[in-house]
Amino acid sequence: MRAVLLALACLPLLACSSREPLPPAPLPAQAVAELPQAWWQSLQDPVLDQLVALALRDNLDLATATQRIREQRALRRQAAGNRYPTLNMTGSHEKGRSARDGRDEDYFYGLDLSWEADLFGRLGALQRAAEANLQASDADYQALRVSLIAEVASTYLNYRLAQHEVDIAGRAADSQAQIARITRVRFDQGTASGFDVERLDTQVAITRAVIPQARQHGEAARYALAYLLNAQQSRIDGLLAEPAQPLAPRDERLLPLLQLPASSLRARADVRAAELRLLAADDSLDAAKALRYPQLTLGALVGFEQGASVPAWTLSAQALQPLFDFGRIRAGIEAGDARREQAWLGYQASLVQALRETRSAISAYVEGLDRQRLLDTASQSAASATALAQRQYDAGTLSMIEVLDAQRTQFDTQLEQQRAASDVALRWVEIYRTLGLAPVEKQRDSGG
Repeated sequence: MRAVLLALACLPLLACSSREPLPPAPLPAQAVAELPQAWWQSLQDPVLDQLVALALRDNLDLATATQRIREQRALRRQAAGNRYPTLNMTGSHEKGRSARDGRDEDYFYGLDLSWEADLFGRLGALQRAAEANLQASDADYQALRVSLIAEVASTYLNYRLAQHEVDIAGRAADSQAQIARITRVRFDQGTASGFDVERLDTQVAITRAVIPQARQHGEAARYALAYLLNAQQSRIDGLLAEPAQPLAPRDERLLPLLQLPASSLRARADVRAAELRLLAADDSLDAAKALRYPQLTLGALVGFEQGASVPAWTLSAQALQPLFDFGRIRAGIEAGDARREQAWLGYQASLVQALRETRSAISAYVEGLDRQRLLDTASQSAASATALAQRQYDAGTLSMIEVLDAQRTQFDTQLEQQRAASDVALRWVEIYRTLGLAPVEKQRDSGG
């Protein structure tokens, strides 16, 4: 049955009712293998590298996932132990009085050995299910690592964006305020109108209003990083105080992945976890079906009883065949079949979601690169226009309001340019998250 499930795992996603294997995956899958696992280091930001390392070491969700793995290891050992004999010490002591013999006392102590012969594979199926659940928990841990790295990187990028927004708005507001002061002097001299003064003051206030909003976004990112790293805020602030400018590479290797087949994403940790839970559900169903057949238990008892000079012993064999249980076994099988179907649907959904996320992220990255390129050009043009407007104003051929308009356009363009650059970096991070790439940290098997 396990081999059948592995074949079913390669379904074409748009034909969910058909359970035939997929043809061999085309070459874009190889492109995924060639991408860097420690991808965040491509941003060339030592601060981010430190943040990721601390998060992987101290994050509370990762610590919780580690304990889930520990739990599943214990359950695996428990399932494996059920396939072996059980040895117990037994003893009894009885006292009584009868009318014929008077006081009566008897005792027995010895060893009791029992073993269930797994004739129809129930215990073996439960052991395989426990092993699959353990591997699924490990895959959950790897998926959480990927998500954590991506979340730390995205939060850090948002923090740096907020810093840049504060800087851009502050410089623009200072420049606009200088023009406003000059215009107010001219108004006092009677060479500028009150309308010009009010318009300039309004624009300065609008520009400065960007600063508290950007600071609030930066504060939210700081607090989020402290949570993700499970660290004191002062420690996070110490790292963030270091100047840095993360650089999102223009990674041409990502573009062919738009044609990535769904089967190539089976290695993604969350997809692998869903597949392993499908296998576990199938094995659990096999165990439920095995309850319909006889269970054979072999036993042996050896010990000493009162008044005996040699040990007493017995050998036993007990067969148990269910005949009538008011439908309990059948209900258990039906529940197991429903759980397997849920796992099957969950596996298909994980593949569909992985494919959708990956293609959407790559498409957004490509469009973001185009937007960034256009805004880079617009920013250069806006800067040139502002310089030209200032020269014409100095020559007396342009009004101060027109200079202000040029500065406002430059400010808006610079702000959008910075946001576009940050958006490209965020989309780049999202691609690697959706591909499920990160160095694998194998949890050491602590026995069993």
